[in-house]
Amino acid sequence: MNKEDLALELFRLGLVKIGKFRLTSGLESPFYIDLKGLIGYPALLREIATMLFNTAKEKCTFDTVVGIATGGIPIVSFISCLFNIPMAYVRKEKREHGTMRLVEGDIRKKRVLLVDDVATTGGSLEKAVKVLRGNEGLIDYAIVIVDREQGARKRLSALGVKLLSLLTARELFQILWKRNIISRDTYELILNHIKKV
Repeated sequence: MNKEDLALELFRLGLVKIGKFRLTSGLESPFYIDLKGLIGYPALLREIATMLFNTAKEKCTFDTVVGIATGGIPIVSFISCLFNIPMAYVRKEKREHGTMRLVEGDIRKKRVLLVDDVATTGGSLEKAVKVLRGNEGLIDYAIVIVDREQGARKRLSALGVKLLSLLTARELFQILWKRNIISRDTYELILNHIKKV
């Protein structure tokens, strides 16, 4: 599967939506990328996990893949099973009982690849990087399926972490426009939104 096939499939399945949406970051957006729905499409999720693994392997080395709850967990589960690599995940909140951990899985002194579904402002990724480093994880790279290009790359760069993605929002919507799936007006509205933020 290439970038164009991926973009078209995400839109066909309704995982990329056009409209008016409020994001976790508080921003209002003319599009929404809802990749948590990938769990209903295991064949596609397998394909995406393979693409993520191969893209990351070209750029860096890692011993463990670490997902961010909740969107990153199914992805790293697939990567772990397909490529026989250990996985871990970062919780949204510290457990209030038992071990009281924020990280599940062994990352101490390991080179980790941080994985999530979508990057917007990078707040969740930044928090995860700090948690992983606080638990002795070695992290230089993060990867997502779609980078919305709204600050995450810059935010991670300030931490010395490079953000990789299978698609950027510009690439995704350019493909949809060129294939006459969205109008030029919609495409320009989305581009202006990306540039503004």
